[in-house]
Amino acid sequence: MIEIFEATQSELGDVASLYAEAGYGAAIDPADIVIVAKDCGALAGAVRLCTEEGVTVLRGMQIRSAFQRQGIGARLLAACLPFLDRRQAFCLPYAHLVTFYAAAGFELAADADLPDFLKRRRDVYNAQGQNVVAMRRP
Repeated sequence: MIEIFEATQSELGDVASLYAEAGYGAAIDPADIVIVAKDCGALAGAVRLCTEEGVTVLRGMQIRSAFQRQGIGARLLAACLPFLDRRQAFCLPYAHLVTFYAAAGFELAADADLPDFLKRRRDVYNAQGQNVVAMRRP
């Protein structure tokens, strides 16, 4: 049975291992809110909520391959909603995931609505061939 909850500091090493396994290189800041999905104690997935330059940025949604296509990502996203409701939030998902994030109230963001640091990050990701878009949750 999958359980979804906020990770403790002692669980962040497992999340870092999941990120490394997935090829996701961003480091976890101790100030990040990390929501995890566990199956009988085994880490199935994770997502981070980071405060960056006064806004919330949803980052690092990763689900282990053995647990994909089981609705875990949607459950992790739903668990983020109370934190996302606190202030304007952004994410930079792959373009094919727009509908997934729209279900949580994110909408495509115009460049004029993006903080400069996110424009730069999006442009770097796209220059690396990642095909991401910017989304905003007002």
